[in-house]
Amino acid sequence: MDGRALDSSTWQAPGVEAESFARTVVSWSITINVIMSMGTFHAALLPTELTLLQQAVALLMWGVLIYASLFIRPRLRLAFNLDTFAIVAFYAFATVSVFWTSMSAASLMKAAALAITTLGAFCMITRLDIDDIVKATTRGLFVLIAGSAFCAVALPDIGIDQTWMHKGQWQGVFESKQTLGFAAAYLMFFACYRKITGQGWLPFLVTFLLASACVMLSESRGAGALSLVACALLLTSLWSVRCMQVYAILPCVMCVAAALLILYFYTTGYDSIHVFDTTIDFTERTFIWQYAISHFDDAPLFGFGINGFWTNPEIYDYFNQNHGWVLDNYHNGYIAVLIETGFLGYVLFTASVFLFSYKVLCLIAGRAIDRLHCALIIGFVFLNCQTNFTETVFLRSTMFTSVLLIAFFLAVCRSLPPSRVRLREVEQP
Repeated sequence: MDGRALDSSTWQAPGVEAESFARTVVSWSITINVIMSMGTFHAALLPTELTLLQQAVALLMWGVLIYASLFIRPRLRLAFNLDTFAIVAFYAFATVSVFWTSMSAASLMKAAALAITTLGAFCMITRLDIDDIVKATTRGLFVLIAGSAFCAVALPDIGIDQTWMHKGQWQGVFESKQTLGFAAAYLMFFACYRKITGQGWLPFLVTFLLASACVMLSESRGAGALSLVACALLLTSLWSVRCMQVYAILPCVMCVAAALLILYFYTTGYDSIHVFDTTIDFTERTFIWQYAISHFDDAPLFGFGINGFWTNPEIYDYFNQNHGWVLDNYHNGYIAVLIETGFLGYVLFTASVFLFSYKVLCLIAGRAIDRLHCALIIGFVFLNCQTNFTETVFLRSTMFTSVLLIAFFLAVCRSLPPSRVRLREVEQP
């Protein structure tokens, strides 16, 4: 036997084993991250005073992922083009915006978390295959949804919302039924993708039906409808490239719609939407929207800074005095971006969305991205952009699906190779 060959195999084996172990660590860190970051647990499961423990564990998992990724060879190399610059500039600007807030401990922690998770998104998307990311994410969501169903059936004092407003609706392991609805909606979407990529019928039906039950019994009709639309986008994208191209433009359309919505409240001063004789307030969400937009002129260019609006006692207390309730939540991700990062941040964010759509169209035209991955990214971005009309998902520093959105934006920040790579062809079912 050749001694040099023996030496070579002796030295190569540990490297292969180390990379395989690192991939396993990253995969399970994603699963644990999903479990800990998708929403606040019910107080009976985790006391309120320990809520920060969830975020601490989630950030620890991002640290583990970043460190383990050092031992994994890159699978995707990003190009520093205009689309890359826009998305990196936006999140960098959002992070440093903490310096013109009150510099409270909560604001500093959120800014630090945003920096860590953005780096984690880069490491995750460049080291792991998208299918592996989806598998680990689905595993974590399934644990949450299965645990929620168990609590609702076996521990109704925890799993069912007993308050007068939501009495009888499922909330599972979470403190609110909305959180359960959106977590289940994401699981429905990922379960659909996993079935398309070869998962068996039994695991798919168990996962999809369980998630659907949680959506329906939590009465999160909006989340369920959005998930079904995203699944339809996923399927039709695989049937027709033309459909995929149309869907790639939808995030731009939603950004324009959000800008028009913001302009409506800014120019009219109304606290609800008036259509002829009908008044729409989306369960009083528009009260929050109008109040936040009414303060835009106080910090128009740079905004109030990350976590710098609702932490202002005067702003918080005034809303509470006028409405008798207050939530430190915009219930609209686009408004959150505008108020916390100002006009400059909103322009960077909108530019990143438009450049994302343009780059996806270029990748489709050049057949330079896996067709299944492209359909997944488009469907997921649509789901997030639409969700942000009534919930705040953008700039959520620890929520895993918010960070996954950054990762998918980065996934298209690649150069068009000289030799075109054919899209994976999928037979029409």
